[in-house]
Amino acid sequence: MPPAPDPRMLRIQLGIELRRLREQADRSTFEAADALGCKQPKISKIENGHQGMKLDEVARLLDFYEATAQQRTYLLDLAQRLPKRAKPKVYHRDSVPDWVQRFFALESEATEMKIYEVEIVTGLFQTEDYARATLRAWEPAADPRLVENHVKTRMERKAVLTRTNRPLDLQVVLSESALHRVQGGKEVMRDQLDHLQELSELPNIRLQVLPFESGRIAVTSSVALMHLAEQQVSTVYLEDFFGATYLWEAAEYTRYSVIFERLSAAALSVPETRRLIAQVTKNYR
Repeated sequence: MPPAPDPRMLRIQLGIELRRLREQADRSTFEAADALGCKQPKISKIENGHQGMKLDEVARLLDFYEATAQQRTYLLDLAQRLPKRAKPKVYHRDSVPDWVQRFFALESEATEMKIYEVEIVTGLFQTEDYARATLRAWEPAADPRLVENHVKTRMERKAVLTRTNRPLDLQVVLSESALHRVQGGKEVMRDQLDHLQELSELPNIRLQVLPFESGRIAVTSSVALMHLAEQQVSTVYLEDFFGATYLWEAAEYTRYSVIFERLSAAALSVPETRRLIAQVTKNYR
């Protein structure tokens, strides 16, 4: 039997999605509190992932926000998985089918992210053609409609890079292998590397490449560190073939932060990274 979902993760995701619905409905937290028959601080705690909800409370807010049938099904199912008494956990393997949606929910609210990627360009930096090529390479028999839906979702996620209200502070270290692992052919790779150059010019993005040079450290697994200032949450996200692991404890986050800083220190500087990308791009002209 698979383990139960992490209660903290469920609360955070539910809060994020309810706040998104409230804002789409153009309702204030005070109006939501009136609809729920509670005080305004409770709505803030719920939306920040600090407090759970009863199933009937979620249903009342969904009615108030005029949620669609699909939204109702998804969020009521999410709320149903919340245990009455959450037991503290250091980390938990998230094995439910919507674990990817959980990551997207966190990513959309993150104020700071640090990503180390090994073999491919990280998702937030991918062009449409590069994303399509990587998805097809991973699952050649996939229905083209499914691939296109995934590509669309990946492109929509990139909005966090240029949002104006809460700019995402993003630091990415790419292994040089990501520049040479050909996805979709030379033209796709050329456009992808040109896109990396453009993104590296954004003030909220710090892009570095960890080169093949001898004497440099190497880490063989990808990792993402996320901090959500408003929710006062920091987590380490590790992904493999079958699911994802979230590390929540401060000691774990600190440990991975130290590793990331070592990778950043060993990587090329931002100007050196741009020069290397330009040099590699010539191979795809």
